[in-house]
Amino acid sequence: MRAERTPRAPHPSGSRQSSGSAQRVARKAGSKAKARRTPAPLTKAGRIRRMLITAAVPNVVIVLIIMAIALGGLMLAGSPMAWWYTIVAEAWMVFNLAPVSAAGVHISFLPALPALILAAVVAVRVRSAVKHKVSVNDLLTLLACVLGVPVVFTIIAWLMLWDAGKVYDVSPPNLAQALLRVIVLHLAAMVAGMGWRLWRALAKRYGVPRPLVDATQIALRYLAYLAIGAAVVFAVVFLVNISRQGEMMNDYPAVSGLGIAGLVLLSLLYIPNAIVSTAAVVVGSEFSVGEGSVSLFSAHLVPLPPLPITGGIPASAPSWAVALLIVPLGAAIYSLYKKRPSFQDVVVATVASAVIMLAACYLVSGDLGYYGSTGPQLWTAAGLTALWMAVVGCAVAAGFAFVAWRASRTAPAAAPAGTATEATDAAAVETDGAPVEPEREPITDPEIVDAEVVEDESQDSAPAEAAEEPEEEQKEEDTPADEIAEEPEEEPDKEAEEGDERGVAKPLSQQLKDQMGESEQGSSSADSPEEGERG
Repeated sequence: MRAERTPRAPHPSGSRQSSGSAQRVARKAGSKAKARRTPAPLTKAGRIRRMLITAAVPNVVIVLIIMAIALGGLMLAGSPMAWWYTIVAEAWMVFNLAPVSAAGVHISFLPALPALILAAVVAVRVRSAVKHKVSVNDLLTLLACVLGVPVVFTIIAWLMLWDAGKVYDVSPPNLAQALLRVIVLHLAAMVAGMGWRLWRALAKRYGVPRPLVDATQIALRYLAYLAIGAAVVFAVVFLVNISRQGEMMNDYPAVSGLGIAGLVLLSLLYIPNAIVSTAAVVVGSEFSVGEGSVSLFSAHLVPLPPLPITGGIPASAPSWAVALLIVPLGAAIYSLYKKRPSFQDVVVATVASAVIMLAACYLVSGDLGYYGSTGPQLWTAAGLTALWMAVVGCAVAAGFAFVAWRASRTAPAAAPAGTATEATDAAAVETDGAPVEPEREPITDPEIVDAEVVEDESQDSAPAEAAEEPEEEQKEEDTPADEIAEEPEEEPDKEAEEGDERGVAKPLSQQLKDQMGESEQGSSSADSPEEGERG
């Protein structure tokens, strides 16, 4: 006898297969898109060309803007076009904070806002070049291009000024000083554009501990908070001394309205210089203008240039100015307390803050014509900035170390109490006759709280299984022998029902057993009325 196969029901995993195929297609499309985005391996010449374009674009754009503005100004003023090359060369020097000289006046205390804009554009270009996969050779090539392009432009500008000095009353600046400032500015832009992720990857590649990079980030955060506090202090002092600006402009009655607008614009360009100088003052250093100087403890001024921004410099130091020392204190505390630094982190952050402050003060200081040396004191500003970080950092690190020591002392004391409680519970369970499952006590040991849950699952499930075994044995003892004998016969029926539900055809032997079972049930039902009549 041949059994007919019932039609197979649709498998419930059909939808899973469709979704799985969709996922495979999506992964394949994503891998193709990623392969398209990933740049193809370049040769040495191709790598240099790509990095050279990345580094040259911002510098070329700045030069074109300078050329356009200079050309428009000369045409409006009716000046000779021969001045154009000289103006372009001098403007390039100003954009890179390189010193300029004209009519016997040497100026290296230059407005930092144009240089800050140029550095920001260079950093953005560097970031776009290294945000994906980049090799060490790519970084070295990019570094050479980022520093080489402005150095070449500076040398060209210096040669233009040297040639113009034969005709006009201009002179080229000190080439070494100009190149040093250009290199420091663009190197800072390169470092900022690389980003923390790339710096951590480089540290991991060359075996440098990652806490060193994190400590440098703490130093930058500290200097950023210090700059914000210095900007607020300068704004308040500027508003308090705003009346002095009118008095200063009254000393120059020949200045027209257009000249006043130019002075206001020039003051805006000097805002970064004012913020860095104020930061140097609030840490305890001083700002000097020739023979004059200003600090939190004293002030001695000389006649200042007729700029609105110089009107914010107080003529005398008030008695409450010492309270401004809270600015570096608050900046150091706020940058440290969330990071839980160690003493090693504090040392690295101290050195990093000193180096960065020294570079910033170097770029915003210099000679201001007949006034002479102008700007914050380099070494005292860098040293006091690092001193605030060192003192506050050591105090914070010592506090966290003391808290960790207290925690390590209290943790072993809690362990014997936990073991005594477990022994008492075990003795109570042994005295009871019934196998009652013990109640689970909350874990109070901090070392066990931090443990993984996976490790504790096998240990927790074992007592539960051991407690369930007596109940199952008790049920088996209470079950009659007839029910125990009938249980094996029910298992094939259950398997057959499951086969029917799945739509799978039964074997021939199983069908014969089912027919015999139905006939036996019919005969037993037919015999049951007769037995009732006999009773």
